[in-house]
Amino acid sequence: MLNIMKTLLREKSGQVVWLSGASSGIGFALAELLLQKGFRVAVSARRREPLQKLAAGAPDSGAVLQLPLDVTDREALATAYQTLCSQWQVPDLVIANAGISIHMEAADLDYAKLKQINEVNLLAAMSMLQLPVQDMLQRGSGYLAGVASVAGYRGLPHAAGYVASKAGLIAFLESLRFDLEPHGIAVSVINPGFVKTPLTERNRFPMPFIISAEASARAIWRGLKKGRMEIHYPPALSLLLKFMRLLPYPLYHVLVRTGTKGRHQGKVEN
Repeated sequence: MLNIMKTLLREKSGQVVWLSGASSGIGFALAELLLQKGFRVAVSARRREPLQKLAAGAPDSGAVLQLPLDVTDREALATAYQTLCSQWQVPDLVIANAGISIHMEAADLDYAKLKQINEVNLLAAMSMLQLPVQDMLQRGSGYLAGVASVAGYRGLPHAAGYVASKAGLIAFLESLRFDLEPHGIAVSVINPGFVKTPLTERNRFPMPFIISAEASARAIWRGLKKGRMEIHYPPALSLLLKFMRLLPYPLYHVLVRTGTKGRHQGKVEN
């Protein structure tokens, strides 16, 4: 399977990528990197101006297809996908990257906000990734990826809605891989740690091993090029959290509660 995945991503090949959440942070940096690598990149986000900036700064302006939309609008996603296929082709790689977080203490849990988090982080990602599946199956090749988070490994304080949405996306992608790999379609789950973005600038607590959006984009590219089932970074944080995931829950609970006591006073985002 690794050999199949390696042939899916070839630099300077003009292959097609569809990327959501491309207006800032990880998405913007990843779009720039993919354009530099020679891909044609269809970019989606609610704001048009950053998409126009990507097109203006691209080595080849014709390598950017702007598809502005709200990822929670299923009809808009379907229309964008049809536009992409008609103007270019069925994408070789689809990356569901759009995401939000809303800080809520247990006493402030609000259904509307919980619904919003999961609509963007989980349902919209599932909706976007589902669209090309039949076409990729018919073609016998393709690559699907979703940006979840190391926060989805286990429960964390003050982030129940966010963690649940990311854990759900991890489970969705891992399950999807079983069904699609035998048909030549690769699936990767992308689990970043803290990344310096407009979202994390709102955090008011220590963010260990935080990296730039550009470094995040490079880590994603390295993982995609190798066809990694899971792309997790930075290693110092992700490997520590992977180890903690193996701990008995009572011990994990005590360690996390002790280690984060008094530190989470704002949004938990990456």
